[in-house]
Amino acid sequence: MKIVTFILLLFVIPFNGDDIKVKRKFYPDKTLKSECLYKSGYNVKYLKTFYKNGQLKGEGRLKNIKKIDYWFYYYDNGNKKSEGHYVNNRKIDWWIVYNEKGQKTNEGHYDGQLKNGYHHIYKNGILKWMGLYKNDIKIGTWVTLNENQEMIEIKEYGE
Repeated sequence: MKIVTFILLLFVIPFNGDDIKVKRKFYPDKTLKSECLYKSGYNVKYLKTFYKNGQLKGEGRLKNIKKIDYWFYYYDNGNKKSEGHYVNNRKIDWWIVYNEKGQKTNEGHYDGQLKNGYHHIYKNGILKWMGLYKNDIKIGTWVTLNENQEMIEIKEYGE
């Protein structure tokens, strides 16, 4: 994870040694709440937030105080919670969501907070349903799979 973060930082901010600054915020008990890396004169920053227990909560890029590009979120147990793209603080494109055990629960297209486009929905980490959403509502053909990934049901939803 540390290597990925460092590699991401190389793409986030042009690196010229001492030009990188770090701003940290703390909880009242003095544990780290957030860490923001930035370069003077640039409006792009890399933000990491933390739970009170010290586990990483989320990380990604900001531009003009809005979330951009790829972000990662984590549960307080350290397992990944979700990951996906932002454009001007809006969820856009493909997102992957996990349960607290680290198993996928959903992956698909978003437009803002709404599911819009193709989605895979998982049960116990195994692909169970596939289909389209429009404004968070199922539309078109949805397929249900069994544990062996064999199609067991096709259901049609109106628009």
